[in-house]
Amino acid sequence: MWALLLVAFVTGAVLRLWGLGEWPPGLYRDEAFNGLDALDVLDGQHALFFAANNGREPAYVYLTAAAVALFGRSVLAVRLAASLAGTLATLATYLLARSWFGWRAGLFAAWLWAVTLWPVHLSRIGLRAILLPLLLALAFWLAAEAYRRDSVRGWLAAGLVYGAAFYTYLAARFTPLLILLLLSYLFLNRPAERARLRRGVLVGGLAALLILLPLGLLAWRQPELVLGRTGQVSILDEGINQGDFWGTLLRHTGRTLALFLWKGDTIARHNPPGRPLFDLLMAVPFLVGLAWSVRHWRRPTAAALLLWVGVMLGPTLLAEDAPHFLRAVGILPAALLLPALGLSKLWDWPKLPGAFRHGLVLILTGGTLIVTVMDYSGYARDADTAYLFEAGARELAEEVNRSAQTLGVHVYLDRTFWQSWPSLRFLVGNGNIRLFEAPSGLPRQLPLQAAIYVWPYEPLDYIAEAVADAGAGLIFARQGALVRGDLEPEPYPLYYNYLLVESVPDLPTRIARFGSDIELRDAVVSLPAPNVVQVDLLWQGGRQETPLVAFVHVLQDGRLVGQDDALPLQGTWSPAWWRADLVLHDRHRVVLDSAFNPEEQDIIVGLYDANTVKRLPVYDATGNPAGDSWQLQVHKEN
Repeated sequence: MWALLLVAFVTGAVLRLWGLGEWPPGLYRDEAFNGLDALDVLDGQHALFFAANNGREPAYVYLTAAAVALFGRSVLAVRLAASLAGTLATLATYLLARSWFGWRAGLFAAWLWAVTLWPVHLSRIGLRAILLPLLLALAFWLAAEAYRRDSVRGWLAAGLVYGAAFYTYLAARFTPLLILLLLSYLFLNRPAERARLRRGVLVGGLAALLILLPLGLLAWRQPELVLGRTGQVSILDEGINQGDFWGTLLRHTGRTLALFLWKGDTIARHNPPGRPLFDLLMAVPFLVGLAWSVRHWRRPTAAALLLWVGVMLGPTLLAEDAPHFLRAVGILPAALLLPALGLSKLWDWPKLPGAFRHGLVLILTGGTLIVTVMDYSGYARDADTAYLFEAGARELAEEVNRSAQTLGVHVYLDRTFWQSWPSLRFLVGNGNIRLFEAPSGLPRQLPLQAAIYVWPYEPLDYIAEAVADAGAGLIFARQGALVRGDLEPEPYPLYYNYLLVESVPDLPTRIARFGSDIELRDAVVSLPAPNVVQVDLLWQGGRQETPLVAFVHVLQDGRLVGQDDALPLQGTWSPAWWRADLVLHDRHRVVLDSAFNPEEQDIIVGLYDANTVKRLPVYDATGNPAGDSWQLQVHKEN
């Protein structure tokens, strides 16, 4: 038995810890706010409730502060507490299920907690919701053991853990209704044990109230701080129910009940959109466990299970965006006990041969692990997941840190990023970093080397002026990572990056001339992957009146097999900014269907007018006409 529990625990740990800092990609702003508050805690600001980002309970922030102290300002540090809590909940789920339904149901419940996608994903994002199932499982297990043994110490421990649950996530505020209903059931159906139950409730209740007292006093003094978020999302708000409360309630009820087997949360940060809690392999075990619990509702454990799941659906049923897998987190781990019961009943079902039913259960439990891994692997690599976890902002933060701390470059960062993306404020450490207000906030005399990160959706002529004032000889410029907000239909570049270099390395006088005054000073071909051709071009020329497009084509036997046509420097450099004394670095990447073969394939480059699509004539180094493209013969590097 213990070996099987160890297998479940290790499996759950691997699913939660493997690649934690990378999958899902990015660092969403809600996670980043936890990191920022953790930094404040480390600076000595020990709040009881954190007001930023609509208000948050403190437990996760303090756990994150400990992780940040150990691992620094990193994605791993923000998510570590969630991963460890989710891993430990495997054991808590086992203890709860074993206490209520026996060791076999406990093992199945532990396995399902370990491998079911919803709790796995909640354990891999730096949000506080995952703490609630852990503490609820521990509190109910302690209470069950205390009730069974009539243990004052057990009731005291259960009350302390239950009170602590209110410091995790707002869905805990529904648990008093659950406790009230469960106690009412026990008082009505167990009259002989009322005296023992009263003692336990008194001890546990006083312990919970003691833990809750600081938070209760804060809520009494500042109700808008502690209770404000509830009113913002409730379907009681006419802005949400559109004047039709009962119709909204009916729709939400259907959507909420559908989360188990039909359609789950559609918000891609919480869940692969629409994926239900249980995959098809767990559908029959879930229904069997549900039917058994309904049939045996007079048993306290079956009644407690049904009440737990039913009441803790309330936070999502009564709020917008139902079903919402964060607000519904309170149903865990109780909801997983239902298919665990079903698997346990199937394992013992006498109408089927033992080998058949045991093999079937093993196939179902192993199969749900495989389904979770496949579903999560596709989800974590999906471009939409990266957008919604704001991977572009994380990429910007890592690039800024690398430039300032590793390369020693002076970094100038548009303050727009600092104000709009909390992940930057958390991830960007100290270094040669200066914030500026566009368009007048850059220093008149920039140091070289200097990297400038700008918000590209405003006039950028100040960049050309800064380059001229700095006396730069070489410019590297490119678009940054693509981003897309929740309500935005198309992704767009988050930033433009300009790197100003003081002097130009030794280059040929020119390789070729395009049109009247644009010179190709150098070209380097490299292969970052066998089927990817990267071409770095250095252009030099005076002011251009019309936008030009640079093309890089790969030919085989004169046939086009790959191309990249784009404005030089990815459109980050206006034609009016070209100067005869400035060299521009222009990078192109061509993805081929098969590996590049320099013996059989040629690379040609050229320029054409973006308006007329007419190619510029090309002249060789001696001024002789060379057609309308130039075949590269330089620096072929693998």
